Amino acid sequence: MKGFTRGILVGVLLLAWASPFSPSYGGELPKMITFTSYKVGSLGYTITSGFREAIERKTPMKVRVEPYDTDVSRVLPLRNKESELSILTGATGTCASYGIAEFGSKEWGPQPIRQVWRGMTLYVSLLTRGDSGIRYPKDLKGKRIPNVPGWPAGMLGTEGIMAFGNIGWKDVVKVPISGYVAGLKGLIEGKVDVAFAATVTPLIKELEAGPHKAGWVLLPHKDKEGWARLQKRAPWITPGVCKRAPGLPKGMRMEIGQYPYSLWAYDHVDPDLIYAVVKALHEGYEIYKGMHRALALWTLEQAVKDPSPVPYHEGAVRYFKEVGVWTPNMDRWQHEQLKAFEARVTAFKKK
Repeated sequence: MKGFTRGILVGVLLLAWASPFSPSYGGELPKMITFTSYKVGSLGYTITSGFREAIERKTPMKVRVEPYDTDVSRVLPLRNKESELSILTGATGTCASYGIAEFGSKEWGPQPIRQVWRGMTLYVSLLTRGDSGIRYPKDLKGKRIPNVPGWPAGMLGTEGIMAFGNIGWKDVVKVPISGYVAGLKGLIEGKVDVAFAATVTPLIKELEAGPHKAGWVLLPHKDKEGWARLQKRAPWITPGVCKRAPGLPKGMRMEIGQYPYSLWAYDHVDPDLIYAVVKALHEGYEIYKGMHRALALWTLEQAVKDPSPVPYHEGAVRYFKEVGVWTPNMDRWQHEQLKAFEARVTAFKKK
């Protein structure tokens, strides 16, 4: 009997030793990790709740989702080592890495934030009325453009699209607007001529249902110089091809901008923990994909496709290499991004 018991104990120890989630994080994974997220009722909160289910079923860890209102409040717990991961747009993650917008103060500067999983794509551009005659950035000259305080990601996106067409604030009429939704309502009501928007925003359907319909400022991919000017202002926006949006006829495509909703972590988070999370999301895809139509877009292949201009976390890279989705070109890209980040830190310290 003693031999039998001893055999079971040895077997358990061998299994523990062989587990992909041990040894790590000082010998084992933590019992609890935290995601910061958007407020309850948002798409971001829904996504992180789906991931929580997969992680808890595929690892020994429990997940707490903490909702916050602002970009800074979502990133601050990561910096302070109070939270391991966050769901953020590519705009926010890039602003943090580049030390711009909300993160441009002396208290912040370029942050060592890293991509963990490149998620679903948000397609963005300037929304306009379908009968406005505004089709390209050069058509913005003399138009009424929203000026939204406290929304640097959207305003830098707006400025980037203006720069695409060699248009500056001196060439347009700046209209004070209180926020993102207010800008869209202002467009519907005829107070402004354009508004920065993501194609999935529900309010756009109201414009499309009205007499003027919806239209979009196109950003042709072949205009390399235009894209260079745009990305100088908003480097997180990359060329995208949108196939479905209010104002886009069925079966048509349009070339505009894109950036992702992604998972992020600071570089100080244990690589074994991030490896375990990424592995759980890959192997747990069937668990979360049906919880919301957006979650079905968080595939392994998408996780490294068209990423934001920010390095990946080393724990994520290790797993992506193991499953064969990380290429030699990605290795070169990662090296370039790490060098660029160090250059940003050095330049910021000299200010």
